[in-house]
Amino acid sequence: MDGIRVMIAERDPILRRNMERSLGQTGDIRVVGSTGDGNAILPMLWRTKPHVLLVEPAFSDADGPELLYRVRQELGPQLRMVVIVGSTRGFVMERLVQLRVCYFLTKPLTMAALEEYIRLSMLEEEPPEQRRLALERRVSLAFREMGARPGRRQYLYAVIAVCAAAEQPQLLYDGVTKAVYPLVARRCSASIEAVEQGIRSMSEWLWEKGNREALERYFPPAIYGRAVRPSNSAFVGALAQQLREDWRMWG
Repeated sequence: MDGIRVMIAERDPILRRNMERSLGQTGDIRVVGSTGDGNAILPMLWRTKPHVLLVEPAFSDADGPELLYRVRQELGPQLRMVVIVGSTRGFVMERLVQLRVCYFLTKPLTMAALEEYIRLSMLEEEPPEQRRLALERRVSLAFREMGARPGRRQYLYAVIAVCAAAEQPQLLYDGVTKAVYPLVARRCSASIEAVEQGIRSMSEWLWEKGNREALERYFPPAIYGRAVRPSNSAFVGALAQQLREDWRMWG
């Protein structure tokens, strides 16, 4: 494969140029088309045949969700879609979740994160072990966005806990203490107490010193408040649920 072929459909010309420039420097991602015109998306897709469509659906000259329905119908499931939205909630999201979108990304976003999401989207239909690796990378990326420091035991505990809860939601119904901590402890050859304390320590550090903007994307103040750190159960559960919503994990 001659790199990951990406087409960009973004109405903001400055952001569109930044994405073109950044993605063009990666070496493994190639921008094969770029437009700010909603009506040009389908013809350009047929002409350029990308692996990934990076798109913001809020076009003034086209009904964004309806346009993406047509894209999915005409191009089929093999086209990966990474959608950029102003919010991961609301009416537009409800109309888009049926389109087998790989990721819903919210602005502002970093170019480094965007590159990683594009790479991850290509792993969606790989064997289970590859999808598991992709999930671990996605969770690690979320923690790094929030300001977590890789290489520490509590970081490893938190990544494994969220991955397990995202893959097996029933674990959360069984209880983080009863189901998730023992699983993490077995994988890390640690005590359940060490896992519980490590995850608490990490969430406390993030709440005090982490990237507030990134934290509020995963823990909206209207739900979780600003001053009070969520419990370990809420910390793991909210992240797992958000990641499942952002990345449609199909069997």
